Amino acid sequence: MSDLEITHPKIYEYLEKTLSEETPILKEMGDYGRAQGFPIIGAQAGRMLHFLARAIGAKNVLELGSGFGYSAMWFALAVGDGGQVIMTEGKQSNQDRARDYFTRAGLVERVEFNVGDALEIAKKYPGPFDIIFCDIDKHDYPKAITIAREKLRVGGILIYDNMLWHGRVVSQTDADTNAILETTRALLDDETFFTTLMPLRDGQSLSLRIK
Repeated sequence: MSDLEITHPKIYEYLEKTLSEETPILKEMGDYGRAQGFPIIGAQAGRMLHFLARAIGAKNVLELGSGFGYSAMWFALAVGDGGQVIMTEGKQSNQDRARDYFTRAGLVERVEFNVGDALEIAKKYPGPFDIIFCDIDKHDYPKAITIAREKLRVGGILIYDNMLWHGRVVSQTDADTNAILETTRALLDDETFFTTLMPLRDGQSLSLRIK
């Protein structure tokens, strides 16, 4: 079965036009990602990340998988002066591009850049974090739950992207899809978190740490 539309195309088009990037640098980043076919979260989900960070007064954010910094920029704008976003990315070229964007935005002091395996890098940071955002290789998704239990504060939020996986969660059984389904079941069964799913763009899971 082919990929499924998560949102009706006309509604999606309306949301894309209405919910745009907030700053010139964010727009530049969004334009670059779309032109390159780079899988950025987009302005719809970016605004949600920013909203959640500000709603809980987040000051410390850990990103597992940062690309060239698009989602991190939304977080950096939200955490304010004194806040910090820990970025992790496998490619040096993406982090170099991210550093340029954050420098020109005047926000480089709010970001820490790391290149390498996100799960390994996360081990060196004790936390506690207010938000952990996960967008790594899908087959590694289940492993991020352990990191969240260790490093996310009570009242903090664990966010996964691509949790509807272009509709494949209802139609396919490949390894990446199975890992997403496994992660969803584990979060819903875990008494450490209260979890819900949002059908926004490609779907996000939001898990509030409750104990």
